[in-house]
Amino acid sequence: MRNSTGTDPSLMAREGVPHAMMLVAVLIFGLNYVVGRWVAGDVQPYVLGFVRWTAGTLILLPFALRPIRADAERIRGSWKLLCLAGFLMPFMGAGVTYVALTYTEAINGGVIQTSMPVMIVLLSWVFLNEKTNGIQWVGIVVAIAGVLYIVARGNPVTLVDLSFNVGDAILIACNLGLAGYGVVVKRLPGGFHPLSLITIICGVGALCHVPFFFYELVSGVAVIWTVKALVSLVFVAIFPSVCAILLWNSAIARLGPSRAGFYMYLVPVYAAIFAIPLLGESIGVFHIVGAILIIIGVTISSRKA
Repeated sequence: MRNSTGTDPSLMAREGVPHAMMLVAVLIFGLNYVVGRWVAGDVQPYVLGFVRWTAGTLILLPFALRPIRADAERIRGSWKLLCLAGFLMPFMGAGVTYVALTYTEAINGGVIQTSMPVMIVLLSWVFLNEKTNGIQWVGIVVAIAGVLYIVARGNPVTLVDLSFNVGDAILIACNLGLAGYGVVVKRLPGGFHPLSLITIICGVGALCHVPFFFYELVSGVAVIWTVKALVSLVFVAIFPSVCAILLWNSAIARLGPSRAGFYMYLVPVYAAIFAIPLLGESIGVFHIVGAILIIIGVTISSRKA
């Protein structure tokens, strides 16, 4: 049945579902930066990462056992790529982010992450020999300039003097890890069940955290058991590791990567909404200028000749 405007309400509702899923997913991604910064000092960063990916694996495993058995041959044939993906995304891209957040603000993490599509284009050119045209190079340069402007806090002299915040530099490395994950996933053969793929990657990520997790356990107080610590551990165990990724992947399957990618621009918005009242952070001019440059660069670099 159509309404007075000639549209089918049930169809509109179905089309709205993936957009709502994407909004919730990026909300969780933005909150993850805030929680990582909020709990710094109460929970050591690798403990946070280990709990996040171990819990994610254990939650997903009962549902993924049958798909994993069905994908056994693909897993054996692609185990090297799967291990690399598990290192790049859960460990380097996400786990090390908690290390960065002990030094820098949550808002910086959200803004810098928006440059990930440009990093994927750049790494695809380097490792996959994908053609990159002139206009895409302009976008890459503009976006990287935006990232460096944020790292420099609006003062390029800090880059020359190497006096920038080390946390921001770590965030760039984490972003390269996330982009590298995107490149590796392109190399995986088709046919993987989404549940088996994400569960294996979560499990590899948890294993990558193990030596650093035990180092933090024996080096001092790994967790100061407060309500803040408990809330943070429960949050990372359930929401960014399982809920957000499943929602994100499901929405991408319906919307397509190009439409879904623009939702990443909401990550720093959500991070700022919660970081300003909860953490006392503030948005500087360098955040705005850097974010504008990144968005322009990502938009240009996503265009084809």
